[in-house]
Amino acid sequence: MKRLFIAILSLMLLSAVVAACGGSTDDNVSDNTGSQPSTQQGNEQESSSSEENNDSEDDRATLISLAKAASGFDNEEFVGCLVDIVSNETGYSYAELIPLVDEEAPELDDALETASFTCLETLSPEEIDALIEQAEEEESDAMPEPIEERLASDIGITEDTITVAVIIADLEGLRNIGYPLPAGLSNETLTGRVSKYFDDWNAAGGINGRMFEMIEISWDPLSPASMENACIEATLDNEIFMAINGSGFNPTFVPCFTEDNDMLFILGDKAPQVQIDASPDRLFALFPPGEVAASTAGDVFLSETDLPAGSTIGILEPVSPGVQAAVTELEQKLEDGGFNTTTITVNTLSGDNAAANAEAAAAVSQFNAEGAQQVFVLLPFINTEGFFGEIGKLQPEWGVSIIDVGPGMCTQFGASRTNPAAEGAKCITSTGSYTDSDGTILPDSEFEAQCRENWLRHFPVFEGKSDIGTPSGEVGLETADGELLNSDYAPNECMIMRALYFTFQNAGVNPTRDSVADALKQYVGPSAQMSNKQGAFGPDKNYFATQMWEVEFRVVSPQTPRGADGLFNGCPAPTNCWVPVTGNWIGIK
Repeated sequence: MKRLFIAILSLMLLSAVVAACGGSTDDNVSDNTGSQPSTQQGNEQESSSSEENNDSEDDRATLISLAKAASGFDNEEFVGCLVDIVSNETGYSYAELIPLVDEEAPELDDALETASFTCLETLSPEEIDALIEQAEEEESDAMPEPIEERLASDIGITEDTITVAVIIADLEGLRNIGYPLPAGLSNETLTGRVSKYFDDWNAAGGINGRMFEMIEISWDPLSPASMENACIEATLDNEIFMAINGSGFNPTFVPCFTEDNDMLFILGDKAPQVQIDASPDRLFALFPPGEVAASTAGDVFLSETDLPAGSTIGILEPVSPGVQAAVTELEQKLEDGGFNTTTITVNTLSGDNAAANAEAAAAVSQFNAEGAQQVFVLLPFINTEGFFGEIGKLQPEWGVSIIDVGPGMCTQFGASRTNPAAEGAKCITSTGSYTDSDGTILPDSEFEAQCRENWLRHFPVFEGKSDIGTPSGEVGLETADGELLNSDYAPNECMIMRALYFTFQNAGVNPTRDSVADALKQYVGPSAQMSNKQGAFGPDKNYFATQMWEVEFRVVSPQTPRGADGLFNGCPAPTNCWVPVTGNWIGIK
């Protein structure tokens, strides 16, 4: 009798229509029942039938109670009338009808039609209105949701596929000039940090019926022209929906994607706020903009410094509009605090890394000549070798603070490639640490453990072993004790892909760049090695980090043995690292 009340309610709607057209409910009942027995006659027939079938009143009462509960309709006279007529018309006893209350029983349909019209007169107008309302709800619930047809909804999207560009650094140029890079940082593994997740999604059927296709686009970190070419390849040479870069891409060339060609771009590093403001629905990043980092660094410095007002603060910046916007923020903050500033600019866009490092080295003497008593460095780590090398020679009295405004500046990998003369330098960053302020190694969070598990599953080259804090791409890094360490997982890509999985699930059957941007701005989730393990985008916040803190550069030689605490002079691997100063995270304003 599961269909009983669906049929009844539909007939109630029919009655309402007739009444609305000028007929009365009573006329409708009369017209449709014809020679059907009255309720009294039905009760007499039920009584006779009950005697013939030897039905008990207990069975009738049970059937009425179950029918009322199933329908949510509490008029006992109406429900009693229905079950009596259905029993009489079908020949089923009350006991035989009881098991059918929750079943589909099409053989009862004719009897239900007869019963519904016959018993209608037992209802008040208010009860009929309630049944009509219930029928409308049942009809609405019973109607299946229309299936939206998949369309070619945007550039790079077909009925069956979504094409994404993965922008990676081709590191051969750096290797050719002698920059120390592990073999594990190959194009294949850098691309795989994203493509392996797409493979997982596709193996599970894709998202909303679409599979993901990937195009690898590379650039040379030493060649500005190659970064421009990466944009051309992504926006003009191919039909691509969006671009992803896990780390390293120079933000100076991002506007070519976002502002000039309206492409959605997600950076695993930082995007300047001026660029986000110019493309609020196209540019997203994991880390806070340089302007935010600079403002926070200025606040921390002013709260901690013992330098007297009027002291000169040096600032070392690259040629980069985004970073220079951060420098402007820092200069204003320091000058409002009573300090003088002097800024030196290094040409980092010439493509000549040796020349850039020579300029950075010359800045040390210039800061000395201008009486600097503290220097803030905003250069990418590949351009700081000369600067810190000169510090090692001249031993200036001023301290160094690094502001995390560029790719990889205060990461474990960056530290492992930074000159030891930077020892003691501090950095304001959202990058996490592998130890707490007491020097205790921190275990993976649940999300970080999942990232590590995915890393090992995706990359057999690491032979099922990933060691906390070991610089990215290392395979068989040997310690003084003869232990071989393998690369830590890549946190940026793990965070990006988790966010994108949520985003594509919630961007609609036919996603567009606008709908994906809207969905991404709703994402809140765990972070890996960043922002105190939590992050959130927002309607007016296109970066994921929510907190920053201060870390200090720690020098560790490769010959340092592992201590009883499991660390190498406070670092998780026998390489330079960043360790927390106080362990206190600062909420981003």
